Amino acid sequence: MSRFIFQLLLHIVIVSILAVVFFNIDLPQKYGYDDLLLRRVLIIGSIFSILITTGLTAEQLFFKWNESKLEAIENKKQALQSELNALKLQLDPHFLFNNLSTLTSLIEENQTTAVLYVTNLSAVYRYVLSNRNKNLVVLKTELDFITEYLFLYQIRYGSSIAIHIEENNSNLSKFIPPLTLQLLIENAIKHNSFSSTMPLIISISYEDQWIIIQNNKSAKFTKEPSEGIGLAHIYHSYKIIGNTPPVVNDLDTIFEVRIPLLNN
Repeated sequence: MSRFIFQLLLHIVIVSILAVVFFNIDLPQKYGYDDLLLRRVLIIGSIFSILITTGLTAEQLFFKWNESKLEAIENKKQALQSELNALKLQLDPHFLFNNLSTLTSLIEENQTTAVLYVTNLSAVYRYVLSNRNKNLVVLKTELDFITEYLFLYQIRYGSSIAIHIEENNSNLSKFIPPLTLQLLIENAIKHNSFSSTMPLIISISYEDQWIIIQNNKSAKFTKEPSEGIGLAHIYHSYKIIGNTPPVVNDLDTIFEVRIPLLNN
């Protein structure tokens, strides 16, 4: 802006100096010199010259401003992406240790189930590693991963966790940020108490262009420290995409998160 004002003022000063010099020169009348007409032409020309210079300078200023704005948006997006990548690396570290402990017990008690457990555990980590740098995955791929992920918990907790996943083939080709469902299920298991007589019920259903993850609430007597990584990860994912953000409904007996399904 300061450069624009400087250029405009400089142009006005130069035109004014030339006008003063010209008006102090006496031209011979024999050449048909009309002082009034020439002054008018000079003034009108100077005005048009200033307007043209102003327009060109303003255009240049606008393009530079727009370029700076786009650069700022890109820098912000890159910063969000870096923050999201950092969040992806903060998946619950206890998950691996708990599963290794469960696997040790299974090897001693039931080797057939232990083999299935190892197969699903490796599939879970393969999915996490192969999709951690992606912003979107097909919903069907995420649901297949969730089936393998939930198998691990159902072996550990048995009938203490009940899962209901609605079948909806029309939405399977939609897209969702990777690990979204896993993080919400992990949060539900982490922050609620449950048993075979009072199970944790997790449901996955659909409504229009939303996938809804819902669980009953039964708060633990001793709350575990929470860093808010799960929901932060999901919010950052949708912030990078620039789409409708998730909707969280924390009710008295139900905790519900609505996740937008994307076309691409």
